Amino acid sequence: MKILESRPERYDLGMSLLTLGALTKIKQQIAEHTHPGNRVLDLGCGTGTLAQMCIERGAQVTGVDANSGMLAVAKRNSPSARYLNISLSHLDDHLEDESFDIILSTLAFSELTSAERLHVLKQIKRILKKEGKVLVGDEIIPENFLAKCFYYAFMLPMRLLTWIMTQNTTHAISNFDDEVRQAGMEIVNRKPFMLGMFILLEIKK
Repeated sequence: MKILESRPERYDLGMSLLTLGALTKIKQQIAEHTHPGNRVLDLGCGTGTLAQMCIERGAQVTGVDANSGMLAVAKRNSPSARYLNISLSHLDDHLEDESFDIILSTLAFSELTSAERLHVLKQIKRILKKEGKVLVGDEIIPENFLAKCFYYAFMLPMRLLTWIMTQNTTHAISNFDDEVRQAGMEIVNRKPFMLGMFILLEIKK
């Protein structure tokens, strides 16, 4: 998301347009899972909008993002959160075992390769408390045939728009269930958005 990330103040508006508002709804529903006193880790926290939603519900949030420009905006949007300017591949160097009640991610896993996702998922399992939960909102390829046809018809112009706005493109996740299982966790709930083109997953150990 190079152009949007080079102008972080525009990022939230741009992603809202690209997802037709689905990202905002996903973040709102993720925040509803947090409670006062929860230790929350937001992976790929971007401009801190989800972090602030969780903080307003009483959570203690740590945000992780590799883009320093995005974190500068996040610190203004959600100044009471703690931030780490690292890539998701380096979680093992900075975070202790079983240190978070809830781990969040929106549109971050789709920017990783399959090998990178598996590595991050294994680190999430290590970092997550025994009774904790993981909430992932991201782009996927629908399984239903008609929905899949609509996905490809819809996403072609959307990918072009994404390229024009960001000089990059999106990468839908096609085998995330297998990667979650390989990491030793399980998907316990899923909620589709936009005919299944985006999904909110609840994952536990």
